[in-house]
Amino acid sequence: MRSQVLSGLAAAIPVAVLALIPVPARADAIECQIPFSFVVHGKTLPPGRYRFSDESQALLVRGYSNGAVALTNRLESATEDEAKAVFEKDGDEYILKEAWMGGGVGRELLLPRTDGERRKSARDGQVEGGRELVTVPAL
Repeated sequence: MRSQVLSGLAAAIPVAVLALIPVPARADAIECQIPFSFVVHGKTLPPGRYRFSDESQALLVRGYSNGAVALTNRLESATEDEAKAVFEKDGDEYILKEAWMGGGVGRELLLPRTDGERRKSARDGQVEGGRELVTVPAL
């Protein structure tokens, strides 16, 4: 009888330990207060509070009175736990590049051909001057 109790406890302890391990939260939507005008798939949106929704292969960006939709690729990262929006700043223009939903899951916007060629050049080591990444955390 004692061996049955001990074997039952031995089986229950790993399950209890796994239940205590924290798992980063992931949302299907985040909200950010964007302090500047920005471009989503060719459409310029004014500063304001926006909801970024992960909809299968698209990202819906909705503000109080306007919004945009962009096709995306899924992103996964073990180091990106924060929910946030990432923009590429080029001069005075901000272009939405990524939306991270938390838990290491995000969406990367598919860019028009000229932007895609620019991104490929950057990956190949040819970085254009004057560009920087700007991150806006989720509320």
